[in-house]
Parts: sequence; structure tokens; C-alpha cells
Amino acid sequence: MNAIKTEKLAVGYDKTIIVPELDVGFKKGGITSIIGANGCGKSTVLKAIGRIIPKAGGAVIINGKDVGDLKNKDIAKELAVLPQAPHAPGTLTCFELVSYGRFPYQKGFGRLTKTDREIIEWALGVTNMSEFRDREIAYLSGGQRQRVWIAMALAQQTGIILLDEPTTYLDLCHQLEVLELLKKLNETQGTTIIMVLHDLNLASRYSDELLALKDGKVYSFGTPQEVFTETMLQECFRIDGKIVKGGLASKPLCLTYDLLRKKDENVN
Repeated sequence: MNAIKTEKLAVGYDKTIIVPELDVGFKKGGITSIIGANGCGKSTVLKAIGRIIPKAGGAVIINGKDVGDLKNKDIAKELAVLPQAPHAPGTLTCFELVSYGRFPYQKGFGRLTKTDREIIEWALGVTNMSEFRDREIAYLSGGQRQRVWIAMALAQQTGIILLDEPTTYLDLCHQLEVLELLKKLNETQGTTIIMVLHDLNLASRYSDELLALKDGKVYSFGTPQEVFTETMLQECFRIDGKIVKGGLASKPLCLTYDLLRKKDENVN
């Protein structure tokens, strides 16, 4: 069963169409990473699914509902979206930032109910941020900031989270920390995770499926074993890479790579 499905989705900016016609289905309860070279349409697709940018044609179906027929608050109850490098006033405390996740459920003056506060505390606990609940986000590390943004998404109580490059600007330790958290949420809460990742090895390791895009079109969509191949590296990224199988997660791993050169090219 699909949590999200696109039907002939067309999207772009101004009058330039970047993704002309996308037909894909993202499995409910799975982790999918969208990969591809810069400019291929990865973030554009994610933004269109989350209705951050308007589509030029086609449809996005979330849990059987056409996104075009939903109000903003209704969409916020279906999915949470974390953009690349999200920003908020540094003076906000972690509790205050996470409380924004309850906005879709608030009425009247928007005061937090007992249930709201319980959910916020739960989200902080799940992301191991309870001890920082009263700390201003300006004083958090990069990994802690990502965790508190994820906590805000959890406070929305949706079954789907979209993340645009959640490991950007993080060191290796914090990258793993964030991805391990997303994996845990997927396994314990059944959360459907769809994210854009540049690190192909991490995408392979932490994903059930990979969607490889090339020039706004689907190049390959399937398990990491099916998608993460040396041919894909050549045709989507123009690199000559060596793929090995195994490693910590028994997934394909790019061991080494170089620029893809023409056979008749002489290199001094």
C-alpha cells in the first residue's frame, strides 16, 4: 500500500518545467531516499509533494486523498515537511519550537492543551531532547538542532515525514545520529520517511528503496541492491565508481570513485 502516489506530476519554477511527468508510489511504512545529480529535480519533487511549491500538472495522492483538495491544516495532519536548513529565531526554546507542531490542531487563541503538552514532551523524549527542553536553539549543536526539528515534525502526529537533505552541514557522527533516529522512528512508530540525500552510501544503508532521478525523470526505482549500481553512477552522476556488497547494513557501498572519462581521453 502506498502512503503517497504521484500521477503524471509536473512541476517546475516560473515557466520552466523541471519534472515533466512523474508516476511513482512511496510505500507506507518504508524509508525512501531520492538521489540524483544536482539539478535533477530531487528537492523540487519533495516540495511539490508537500505543496510547498505549486504543481504544473498531474496529482499528488496522500493516503488516498488528492492534495489539491485539502486545506493547509488538513495537509499538516497528513505529513510533516522539514526543508533544507530550516530557520527559526534563536531565542526560541526547544519546547517552544516543538510546540509549533501542534498548530494544525489548535483552535481559537491557539493555547496549548494538556494533550498538546503531553505530545510535545513525548516528541522531545523520543528524540532524546528532553534535557534541552528549556534551552534556546541558538545554543544547540547541529545534530541537536536537527533532532529538535524532527521532534517538531513528530508533534504534528503525522504518519509521513518529508526531509530535504537532513544531514547537510553535519559531521559524520551527527549524520549517523540523525539517520539512526529516523530509522528508529520508522521501526517503532511506523513512520513513512521520504528524504533527499546526497550521500549515496548513507542513502543505501538507511533506505528500503531508492528513487534515482535523471533530468527530471525516473532513472531507476527499487531496492538499494537494484538501484545503486556502477551503471547508475556512470549515467546519473558521470562518475566511475566501484560498488561492493556488504558492510554494516549488508547494502551496496561505493568504495571508491573518480570522474568518468572518455575512453579516448588522454590524461597526463
